[in-house]
Amino acid sequence: MSYYITTDATCDFPQEWSYFENFKIIPMTYTIGDTEYGIDKNLSGKEFFDAIRNGAMPTTSLITSFFAEEFFRPILKAGNDILHICFSSSLSSTYQNVLTAVEELKQEFPQRKFYMLDSKCATTGEGLLAYYALKARDNGMSIEDNYNETLIRRDKICVYFTPDDLFHLMRGGRVSKTAAIAGSLLKIKPMLYVNKDGKLSTIDKIKGRKKAILELIDHLQDKIILEENDVIIILHADCPDDAEFLKEKIIEKTGITNILTNYVGPIIGSHTGAGTIALGFIGKDKIEPNDELLEK
Repeated sequence: MSYYITTDATCDFPQEWSYFENFKIIPMTYTIGDTEYGIDKNLSGKEFFDAIRNGAMPTTSLITSFFAEEFFRPILKAGNDILHICFSSSLSSTYQNVLTAVEELKQEFPQRKFYMLDSKCATTGEGLLAYYALKARDNGMSIEDNYNETLIRRDKICVYFTPDDLFHLMRGGRVSKTAAIAGSLLKIKPMLYVNKDGKLSTIDKIKGRKKAILELIDHLQDKIILEENDVIIILHADCPDDAEFLKEKIIEKTGITNILTNYVGPIIGSHTGAGTIALGFIGKDKIEPNDELLEK
């Protein structure tokens, strides 16, 4: 096909899907101490989360308009159109920066088509949107139809996750010190998801890690549209045993066997901390009755 599909490093795209051609991911940088990673060098998932467990608090950088222009320009210059699936505008200013770059590039390359879509999602949800868009393109769908189909699918991409380290969320400003201390003492694990507006929300608070993991399956069973899912994604922040437990329970309770497991990437992992486990799939909607924006 004559168009590229692109997305951001926040998509946590599984290595198993690296066979797609005409697909690029905009790298994003993260810093630990005085060292910057993400472009010329990187850490493995294990190394990254070990650093967090040892007290590191990585910081991440936005994609700037200049960097986005430099990333997209060679693709357009080579005569390709672009469908870009961006990190949720409600979670980062990256969307606005990339949009500024796109508007500039449209002036520079008026003959090219450039569609930019706010994923209203992150991590595995953003990756799943890219995956299904790539499949549609490779099956012959036009860029216009693909953009419209991805917009519809966006409102059905479900991402649920539960963090293990409330103190990491506290240090990152996501929960208060009081909530972190009380939750840790009582072994309370929040159930979080990315809501229909692309914002991070809490929908439940569960006592105990194993119960929290099992509740991920309850949400999957309540929401999933089986015939629309090629695959279910489990992401983990260096807790492979928990990911395997979740996978086995999903197979046992639903019969679904096409499940990929992968590490949470360093950009998202910088904000969730070690021990987080997440689940991504296509569901009937992204609406939860007890939606409550995550405490700041």
